[in-house]
Amino acid sequence: MSITIFLLTLGAAARLTRLVTDDYITRHFRAFFIRRLGPDNDLSYLVTCPWCMSMYIGGGMFTLAYFYSWHPAYLIVTAALTASYLIGTVATLVGSAEVD
Repeated sequence: MSITIFLLTLGAAARLTRLVTDDYITRHFRAFFIRRLGPDNDLSYLVTCPWCMSMYIGGGMFTLAYFYSWHPAYLIVTAALTASYLIGTVATLVGSAEVD
């Protein structure tokens, strides 16, 4: 695995982890599990814990990278997810610096 593929996969896994555990757009997904199973359930905890969820998303992403990293669709999707993560992080840091 090349360093480029590794970094793109890492960025994509970070973005997907953030999407599942923290982003506003997936709040109904998280709320479904919490309402259905209760806040103390392991699955409810999993969808809100970035440390826990990143193991599963990272495992899936690096498995995909092992088998499909040569495919243009994989490269496009991981590049878009990585760019989204980096741009969002920079925008958050710059936005919080302007408020202070």
